[in-house]
Amino acid sequence: MNLSPYLALEASAGSGKTFALSVRYLSLLFMGANPQKIVALTFTNKSAAEMKTRIFETLKHLESKDELSAISLQTGKSKETLLAEKERVMQTLLQADIKISTLDSFFSLILRHFALHVGLQPDFRVGQNGLDEELVERFIQECKRKNLYYTLIAFSITEDKKLGDLFSLLNMLYQKKSELDISTLDEGHYPSLQPCLDILGRIREYFEQSGLSTRGMATLKAETLAELLSKKYLEREDFGYWDYKKYANETTDTLLRELKSALNEHVNAKEAYFLGKLGKLFAIYDESLRGLMGEYGELRFDDVTNLLYTLLRQEISKDFLYFRLDGVIEHLLIDEFQDTSIVQYQILLPLIEEIRSGRGVKDFKTLFFVGDVKQSIYRFRGGAKELFGYAKKSLHLDVNALDTNYRSTEQIVTFVNEIFTGKIKGYEPQKVAKATGEGYINVRIEESIEPSVLDAIALLFKEGVKPKDIALLVHTNKDAKVFKELVQEQFTGVHVRLEATLKLIELRSIKAIIALMKYLYFGDELYKAEFLVLCGMSWDTPLSKSGWDLDATPLVLVEKIIKTYQLFDGSVDVLNFLEVASRYEEIESFLFAMDELSDEAKSEDSDGLRILTVHKSKGLEFEHVILADRLSRDNNRSDTLLFSYDEVDIKGLYLTMAGREAVDSVYAKAKEQESVLMYEDRLNALYVAFTRAKRSLFVCAKTQSSAFEMLDLSTLERGAISIASKEVPSLSTTMRLFQPRRYGAQEVASTPEDEEESAEIASVTFGIAQHYLLEMLDTFDEEALKRAYIALQNRFAPLLDESTMQAIYQRGEKLISCKPFLDLIQGAKIYKEQPLIYQKERKQIDLLLEFPDKIIVIDYKSSKKQSAKHQTQVKLYQEALSKIYDLPVVAYICYLQNDGVELLKSL
Repeated sequence: MNLSPYLALEASAGSGKTFALSVRYLSLLFMGANPQKIVALTFTNKSAAEMKTRIFETLKHLESKDELSAISLQTGKSKETLLAEKERVMQTLLQADIKISTLDSFFSLILRHFALHVGLQPDFRVGQNGLDEELVERFIQECKRKNLYYTLIAFSITEDKKLGDLFSLLNMLYQKKSELDISTLDEGHYPSLQPCLDILGRIREYFEQSGLSTRGMATLKAETLAELLSKKYLEREDFGYWDYKKYANETTDTLLRELKSALNEHVNAKEAYFLGKLGKLFAIYDESLRGLMGEYGELRFDDVTNLLYTLLRQEISKDFLYFRLDGVIEHLLIDEFQDTSIVQYQILLPLIEEIRSGRGVKDFKTLFFVGDVKQSIYRFRGGAKELFGYAKKSLHLDVNALDTNYRSTEQIVTFVNEIFTGKIKGYEPQKVAKATGEGYINVRIEESIEPSVLDAIALLFKEGVKPKDIALLVHTNKDAKVFKELVQEQFTGVHVRLEATLKLIELRSIKAIIALMKYLYFGDELYKAEFLVLCGMSWDTPLSKSGWDLDATPLVLVEKIIKTYQLFDGSVDVLNFLEVASRYEEIESFLFAMDELSDEAKSEDSDGLRILTVHKSKGLEFEHVILADRLSRDNNRSDTLLFSYDEVDIKGLYLTMAGREAVDSVYAKAKEQESVLMYEDRLNALYVAFTRAKRSLFVCAKTQSSAFEMLDLSTLERGAISIASKEVPSLSTTMRLFQPRRYGAQEVASTPEDEEESAEIASVTFGIAQHYLLEMLDTFDEEALKRAYIALQNRFAPLLDESTMQAIYQRGEKLISCKPFLDLIQGAKIYKEQPLIYQKERKQIDLLLEFPDKIIVIDYKSSKKQSAKHQTQVKLYQEALSKIYDLPVVAYICYLQNDGVELLKSL
């Protein structure tokens, strides 16, 4: 056996990380591991879905897969033995509750087991937005109740912090809550600047008497701390330079030292005051948030992590936490380990230590971390690349490296090696999988990058490259929008997919809807002009305000605007905006909430040239990549607080002040460390961008203020553009079987065929929704049904009206009160939505009931129209399960209809 039980795998870009993960997972299965005791964690739902698909597809076609040799090497079993065991492993996998998920989902699963310990119901919801508006209101109320409202106002005025800025700061501290409890910091007094100004006055007085020039004396004027800290002479040991030199002596140098010492004392006292006040406000913020979570049952991802960490450290034993899960976890695989945050690692550590302890020779427990510190670009949201090295050392892991690039052509691999060797710390040049000389590199450095980008696209089109094979990588969401308009204007007819994190209210069609609603409500002609221009009409086009009912709900108004002005373009974003409108009862609250709307636009589904940010491109690959410089200058705004770390632990927290480093050496060291980390972040982001390309890479750089300055690029053209010899099929996404209501222009008489198609679509949508409700039932009782109905509403509200959802709910009520059905499931071990691969086809069993002496399979249906087909389907399930279980298998079709539930046993 060549499978190292405790292994950290360093996998550079394009080196086969997904291959290695699937090989590791399958090797464990062939070595007898129980799939229910294997946990594989990723950072995105997409990665988790791809890993599941890769594992099933590899196992299904193992005899023709490259993974076969690798699994043979790791397990020590011959290929023939592996193929002979394939069916057994497949059936074991199909029967298991597979634990391949995101870290967030895994943590949510654990927290649901212990939700009552933190004042939550187990059916809490997890999302991005949370309870922002309610939190502000609760926070202010609590400040008033605890006589801290004056403190809040005084703090905001003294530190020039708007309420929104203060909340951003409190939220950032909340993300760090598990690493540092700021609420325990002692509160200091706000210091007087007068001692510092007095010393400066003595310096001024001395130089003025000595005859210092007017311009020299001007530099010795200051009235505020910011003005004082901006003085260049604070960076020096003495006044022995420039105009001061002629008059400087031991007296002035002593005064300079006194000034720096006084300023050091002042900035540290101000920091203590700031952090003390902030700690008091944070305690109220945290308490308010915890209260809202309990009341609304709504959490953000950060909330899940923080609550779980609190449970682990304060309220329950580590053993109890993990052993209450579905069996002991014996094998842990973590993808993209360099993006793991310190608190995530701390939560996983008891599990890791349990696996790593190795209690006996018979124990078969393994750890597998895979990642690449060169691709660590998420420090801003807690990712700590230092964890990879720390874990390797502290857990005594074996280390292997994947050093061959299977993604990119030789020209690209060679170019990337040339650019990043010596720049990224410890960079090891990658090897080329196929030394064919293929690939194309084009680096242009121009004053303006827009022409370079358009020329690159034109060249690719000329060479026969399809739009769907081109990705334009940009630095900001704002840049993505600009380039989308440029590309569509230059290349009419070419569809552009915008894959940036945009707010709904930033989309043109949504902007138009909001502008018209503001015009109708406020009557301002500017809103009318904005609406007309956004819709492509002249700003002076007549537009009547009559015929609009402003007492109608926002949903009704938005629907009418969409229909009247043909604003539905098939985009899911418009449907999402309708869902947003449905949250409000009247137009006033809707319009005033729009500026704060945090809902994000979704990516467009159809083929086309893709435009996305560098951060969004991580984990993806493209045939041809055009990497554009940033359009505007980099925003160098520093954060209010500065953290310093000792490997993975916070060792210092500082209040940032421009120029503070000149008078505070401890702060200067922390700032220097932060500058190094920020430089590495930018370098890593560029490495990610350069390594997305498979066949060609265009770099469009600016001559001034370039994001590529650290790379020392020069103009270059190398190689030739080539096209893949055959289309590479992409992973298919789940097909949408439903269609939204069509918002179009004029009404067109529908044909019988149209009506039949529409009815069929509605029927399919109804069936999907009904299955979803039943899937969400954790138990078959009224309380579980209510929770499942909430999930149904959250998911299908944009697609089904309330009466339709009520009809589905009523069918659920009939099911949980159906005695024959309840008798059937009594005493069974219940599995829902179980995957099944049989006769080379993947199926999904709605309900699988496992008894000691028999197996029952139940298939839900909402209509008996195709009963013969239904019988054939359940017979197939029956046949397949008979080969898996050495028990009798009985199959039922469960028809849920308006008039009741009917259970039909398969003949």
